[in-house]
Amino acid sequence: MTRRSRKTRRSVGLAAAATLIASLTACAGSDDGGVPTINLFGGASATGFQDLIDGCNEQADGAYEIVGNLVPSDADGQREQMVRRLAAGDTGMDLIGMDVVWTAEFAEAGWILPLTDEQAAQASENTLEVPLETATWKDKLYAIPKHTNAQLMWYRKSLVDKVGDGKPPETWDEMFEMAQELKDAGDPYEIGFTGARYEGLVVGFNTILSSYGGTIVNEDSTETTIDDKTTQSLELLNKLATSGLANRSLSNSQEPEVFAQLQNGQSAFSLNWPYVLSAMREANPDIAKDLAFTTFPSTVEGEPSKVTVGGMNFAISKFSEHPKESFDAAMCLRSPENQLKHSLTAGEPPVDETVFEDPEFKEAYPQGEVLLSALNTASSRPISPVYQNISTIISSTLSPPSSIKPEETTKELDSSINDAIEGKGILP
Repeated sequence: MTRRSRKTRRSVGLAAAATLIASLTACAGSDDGGVPTINLFGGASATGFQDLIDGCNEQADGAYEIVGNLVPSDADGQREQMVRRLAAGDTGMDLIGMDVVWTAEFAEAGWILPLTDEQAAQASENTLEVPLETATWKDKLYAIPKHTNAQLMWYRKSLVDKVGDGKPPETWDEMFEMAQELKDAGDPYEIGFTGARYEGLVVGFNTILSSYGGTIVNEDSTETTIDDKTTQSLELLNKLATSGLANRSLSNSQEPEVFAQLQNGQSAFSLNWPYVLSAMREANPDIAKDLAFTTFPSTVEGEPSKVTVGGMNFAISKFSEHPKESFDAAMCLRSPENQLKHSLTAGEPPVDETVFEDPEFKEAYPQGEVLLSALNTASSRPISPVYQNISTIISSTLSPPSSIKPEETTKELDSSINDAIEGKGILP
């Protein structure tokens, strides 16, 4: 494509975007004195979420009306749409459902409002600590945690009985040893792990690094904190990839592939999210009956693993004409009652610790106690305005895991991530 044609396409695209934003903005507000419309972008299409919107609108009794807007299904597509609209100062966006890694970027750009002290106190009540960390930038709470998530270790009870006396491995070393014993005996033995070049690899690496006590960047994201803990983490990833104990498709495995390996009877151990149990009951009831769960294996014996949290936070657009009503809407949508409902319908774990004690939640989430334990010792991905760049660098540098050269790769990560922080370099 020529330079001129690229410029023409870009101009047409910008004009179309401007027209769309203008039309949406025109119908977004309530300057005529009607009921304020709270346009929600992100999370609205989740299973059962419209019921929460309807309930909150009824509860608002005319104070506001939440309208859910469709966004792309993938996180990158969602972010791209939101960034474009926020950068244009679009007043047609009020409440933003953000991935937990977007807070620093959106806050630093001045696109979302910090919560007042009173709002922060309300949003923090009974909320788990690490989800709150993901909503914070430079000691200010910019978002309201909606739901969270953390990976567990799933395992086949019948296989563990053969090599572990019914006790699952507590550490990576024990898992390697048990998998090797199963392999030597001709039994299913594989360790399922998300090793493809995408965000799942970043999550897995961050969990291992955090469990060793390491971090990627400092608190205000001004420099890297890459050190010998990083090298240890890379050694472990490389060992998994070269041990003969992971699936041959490790470097192409995302969550669905890891689930399929367990479903098909290949995996003895599977590192994946809490949805596995309910999904397996439908996909393969026989495997589901043989399935058990425990916390993610630790890297250091006697110390808990620090799994990387997922989830979503609500933020209020700086350009919203109804910031107060937007906050009230967010608090309704993530009320303890609605967190319980949504965890049951959509499988998205709550951020409110009290919900984990609800009898209905306990019945639906037999893994709830283990999940809460994991969340209480969890970690977050780097909280940085340039997180998207950091993530791209990590996933590309570590892919495929079998090619990792721990000391060399450590230096490469340090150099590349520092360049990203300083706005230098070219992304992979």
